[in-house]
Amino acid sequence: MTPELVTVGGLTVDNVISSDGTVALARVGGNAAYSGVGALCWAQSVGLVSVAVATYPTDTLATLRANGIVLDGVVPVDVALESCNWFIYDAQGERHERLRSAPRELAEAGFSTQRLTQDEVARWQEILRQRERPGELSYSEFRDTYPLVPEQVPASYLEARGVHLAPCRPVVLRGMLPLFNSRNMVVTLDAGWQLAELTLDELAPFLIQVDAFLPSEVELRAILPGMGLESALALLAAHCRGGVAVKLGGKGSLVWDRQAGRAVAVPVLPTQAVDPTGAGDSFCGGFLAGLVETGDLVKAACFGTASASLIVSRFGADGALPVDRAACRPKLDGLLASMGRAVPAA
Repeated sequence: MTPELVTVGGLTVDNVISSDGTVALARVGGNAAYSGVGALCWAQSVGLVSVAVATYPTDTLATLRANGIVLDGVVPVDVALESCNWFIYDAQGERHERLRSAPRELAEAGFSTQRLTQDEVARWQEILRQRERPGELSYSEFRDTYPLVPEQVPASYLEARGVHLAPCRPVVLRGMLPLFNSRNMVVTLDAGWQLAELTLDELAPFLIQVDAFLPSEVELRAILPGMGLESALALLAAHCRGGVAVKLGGKGSLVWDRQAGRAVAVPVLPTQAVDPTGAGDSFCGGFLAGLVETGDLVKAACFGTASASLIVSRFGADGALPVDRAACRPKLDGLLASMGRAVPAA
């Protein structure tokens, strides 16, 4: 089956503690899943390119497939993983990460698996920081051990209109970018820490191959330290085939408008945020769909903003399924109208 859009990245199982202490264990995650669902807000079908370990929940894969996610590019691997990433949000909305454990370890340490107080969250974080499991393979290490390769991309995916490459190591990009560019697809790229560690000279060969580069604020400041956001966007855009937008979390996004020679701010949509995990990835998936549909970077950011507002209102990438596309369009139309931008035909 030829999907409308494609996303490339990881499939994970995550543990989350929201800012009010609510615990969500073993939730479906991964930048491929989140960006795929973000794109699904606007497309009938989205193909994933990823790897699924033996312990990735099969019912989740069935749910994704039933809701328009094409899994022909997902390779099963007979590896079992117990250790999941923890995403812990404080009262200010800041995320604490790079911590991991099996979901069961929270209860084994004597904590509630439903809700924690602030003191309990602090104690649990300290336990995770002190936790040592030599040789343990987490989802992060797994992706380094089993990198995505062009050979796993089905021929049918190369007929899609666009592809988003979620954060991955440069070695993966060196294989994937030429493949998708050979078919004249719209290509968007997220930075992640993998590209934030590069110098501009090292990053430039990737930028010339993409229609939009979509770093977070932290990543942009790491790539171009000491520069203001607008100056950094302008400099990156000069190296990019297309354009650049920076994700600012709760402050929305900033898009470099090449024609106007300035940055355009795109605000967030008012949303009851339950779980911010995957907001940036779902923004990227929506951005790809918007760029394919309109060819306009600012409008594409509005598509991404509407996708992210849906994702953060639920736990897990599958929490937004089935996607209510009829509810997504009015959000997009209202945001575009507030910015004085023409509303595209549905």
